[in-house]
Amino acid sequence: MTATTTTPPAIAAAREREFPIFREYTYLNTAAAGPIPNRTARAIAEAAESAQYPNTARAVPSAEPIMRERLARLIGADPGDFVFTGNTTHGMNICAQGIAWRPGDNVVLPEHEFPSLAYAWFHLRERGVEVRFVPFADAGPTVDEIMARVDGRTRAVSCSAITWNTGWRADLEALGAACAERGVLLIVDGIQAVGARRVDVKAAKISALSLHGYKWVMAGFGLGALYVAPEAVGQIAPTFIGEQAIDGDGDAFGGHLNWKPGPARYAAGGLNRTGLAALGASLGLIEEIGIDAIEAHTSALAESLYAELRRRPGVHVVSTADPARRSAITVFTLGDRAKDEALVAEFERLGIVVALRPRGVRVSPHFYNTEEDIARLLDALPG
Repeated sequence: MTATTTTPPAIAAAREREFPIFREYTYLNTAAAGPIPNRTARAIAEAAESAQYPNTARAVPSAEPIMRERLARLIGADPGDFVFTGNTTHGMNICAQGIAWRPGDNVVLPEHEFPSLAYAWFHLRERGVEVRFVPFADAGPTVDEIMARVDGRTRAVSCSAITWNTGWRADLEALGAACAERGVLLIVDGIQAVGARRVDVKAAKISALSLHGYKWVMAGFGLGALYVAPEAVGQIAPTFIGEQAIDGDGDAFGGHLNWKPGPARYAAGGLNRTGLAALGASLGLIEEIGIDAIEAHTSALAESLYAELRRRPGVHVVSTADPARRSAITVFTLGDRAKDEALVAEFERLGIVVALRPRGVRVSPHFYNTEEDIARLLDALPG
């Protein structure tokens, strides 16, 4: 395969400077986990050292303020519009458990959603809530297919911004507008989108968006965030309560729960300061490269891969043919599970890291990947 995409100099420099993994591997598996940059590893080490000297001059100040600003810019929110969580699942459960459900209400979600997202809603069946699934004809559901399942008892629609097992990219702006028109909350799992492409929670009228920093944000495990739109805060009650959620002077015996304004009311317990340092450092790198440049580069790589896979005999591309709904994630299959397993094993032998998922082989390049990485994978295909 001939390289057709030139890697921008800033991206090439960041790959060389920040990601030692590429000296040993062709890593194409960001949808599973993103390797942390060197700067983030240093930030983690500094935070760990600081924790050895708490409340002293040697302690490093919290990275929370600057991290809030960076994350807010990345998702089109205000710095006070989100609360830090342990992970995406934590945020989804805050939403699912916080809505004032009545027996007979329903929530709508696509078939084959990521298990963590689905389980958060399945648990509501014990409270008489119906979980409605959206079947779809392509690699993911259209807005019309989703809204066809919405009725007068629907309280929420929940979906992934980008689907884990096909790479389908939801039309969030159209879906958000449709949900807002019907008075339905739109609750989004953003883990496969944030850091990979521009997300604008306000433009899309997203009620809540939950994320974790270990994939496309490249910040490792243990810290996530939940955005909740100002107009949705009153519809999602706190279910875990800690002093961080309450306005007051620390006297717990006044008898009143005066919630902090906004999503701060969902905070419960001390923050993962090491995770904050990691998230802040990785978000800094994303800002240096630029989210639009990241989206353009990963889209070019994915389009190149998609086009070449479509030309290969014996290869079926699971990801959609609609370019408006594609993402940096491409899924393909050789036709049966055994062949896909053998191919992934061969990739592993060659140092090419991808993932085997229910629909086939998943390839997920980020900005640190190059056309040469894609070519190496294609050259290893049979035939």
